[in-house]
Amino acid sequence: MKGYQFMVTLEHVQPAVWRQIALPAELDFYDLHSVIQTAMGWTDSHLFSFELEEAESTNRIRLLGDEESVEENFQRAQHFMQSPPEKGSYEERMFHHFIRTKVLLARDIHLDTYVEEIESFTYAYDFGDGWTHQVKLEKIIDDFEYDAPTILAGEGDCPPEDVGGPPGYEEFKRVMKNKKNPEHAHMKSWAKEQGFKPFDIDEANQTLEEEWC
Repeated sequence: MKGYQFMVTLEHVQPAVWRQIALPAELDFYDLHSVIQTAMGWTDSHLFSFELEEAESTNRIRLLGDEESVEENFQRAQHFMQSPPEKGSYEERMFHHFIRTKVLLARDIHLDTYVEEIESFTYAYDFGDGWTHQVKLEKIIDDFEYDAPTILAGEGDCPPEDVGGPPGYEEFKRVMKNKKNPEHAHMKSWAKEQGFKPFDIDEANQTLEEEWC
């Protein structure tokens, strides 16, 4: 069975947080989202998108997880077709940006549709906190030998959910580092409630096996 090996790196955080994952090529982008969630340590509590850029054009591909957002995009397209914006207006500039973006449902698109031609793309999670991951295809696996999607290597702890994005995470780490900080005890308790814990590759792989087998 054919497979893919990806490097997934969380952007705008230090020290680096990354996971090297392998999964069957027959899976779709919603499956990739699910694997990234478990591998990184997120809790799948927010919306997500994949953003891909076609190499030979300025067109973009946006893959979403919820049908409602895809339907809203379709309705906007219908509106633009029926009521074209005035030339030179701000709406026209927005229109041209809009028509260059193809919006699709992630579960409808298999990985092999794009990833062998577009080897690097982004995965956005929690549009409020604004977490962005760089996803890069490292290798096409001719004979995928694992029983389930697998984390091959990784470093760094996943930030807590709803921490406030990279700036909030920096503040979280500052408070957690100083036990004398008056906010330390509260922050520690809050982080536990959010499921914050050190990255454990064996535990994460066990969860993937339970999810996929």
